[in-house]
Amino acid sequence: MVGPLRSLSLQPEGDAAPVGGDHLDVVHAPTARVIHQLRQARHKLQRAASPDLRLTPAIRALWRTEKRLDRPLRVAVCGEINSGKSSLANLLAGIESLPTAILSNTRIPTLLYYAAEPEIWTVQRNGKRARLRSDRGLPRGDQIFRIEVGLPSQRLQSVEIVDLPGLVDPRSGLPEIDLIAHHVDAAIWCTMSTQAWKESERTAWSMLPPRLGDRGILVATHRDLLHNARDQEKLLGRLYQEVGTSFAGIVLVSTAEALAVMGKDRSGPAGGEWLASGAAALESVLGGLLMRLREQRAAAALRMTSRVAHRALVRIDQQMQTEHGA
Repeated sequence: MVGPLRSLSLQPEGDAAPVGGDHLDVVHAPTARVIHQLRQARHKLQRAASPDLRLTPAIRALWRTEKRLDRPLRVAVCGEINSGKSSLANLLAGIESLPTAILSNTRIPTLLYYAAEPEIWTVQRNGKRARLRSDRGLPRGDQIFRIEVGLPSQRLQSVEIVDLPGLVDPRSGLPEIDLIAHHVDAAIWCTMSTQAWKESERTAWSMLPPRLGDRGILVATHRDLLHNARDQEKLLGRLYQEVGTSFAGIVLVSTAEALAVMGKDRSGPAGGEWLASGAAALESVLGGLLMRLREQRAAAALRMTSRVAHRALVRIDQQMQTEHGA
């Protein structure tokens, strides 16, 4: 029994895939391998489990780690009112628009996730969920914590999008959005290109969890409203100078132009339009950030699994020594 269990201590396998926009659409291969190893380790412990060994806590710890690692990363789209958040969220999710029931309820956080068939759920703060019809509005009077929209978009299999309500001046006293409660891994802040990065935005971003400092991307939306390439370069230079290290990357995007060519063959003219919209640059920056977060999460899972495996093996050795001593 003890011999096979010695393989519970896991090691990383292979190299991480290169950074690029494609990694918004595919599952991270090294993560998939770690999940497979976690499952194997858990199954070995289950086969070895007995009341005397007390391995149940270790099995549960491996199962929880496996589930956390298997969950797609979650990106929050934040910004002030009318900053282009919802359009950018649609672009990131690979969809043109949301169901009617959602379009008129932009003051409630909306989670976009993968589902084989479209579905809409409301989630209350106590965790109670209720399914909605896509052609009807939300019920009134409910204390809705979040709307969850399942969509058959390949993009959402590897990254989920949380479209947050538009923020107003933080000095107004409105309650802030709890990103921790939404299990957010990274954030995108949308700012209008023609009036980008106002003092109110700087204040609002500083109020978000500090760990988002190196997990955030600043997106200047409505890039098409700038008159020419020189104006775009000036804006980008100013943002880099003013933002400093507050974000992992800065991108200028015309969401309307990107959505117009999103489903078209990019080997033709649509490819040039996609590049010109800034969507390719956004995918590259976001893809690099998500790749780093996946690698960090996989490494943390390996460390956790090694500790769990070590404790389990110690218990097994102690039990065997007790049996031999008896």
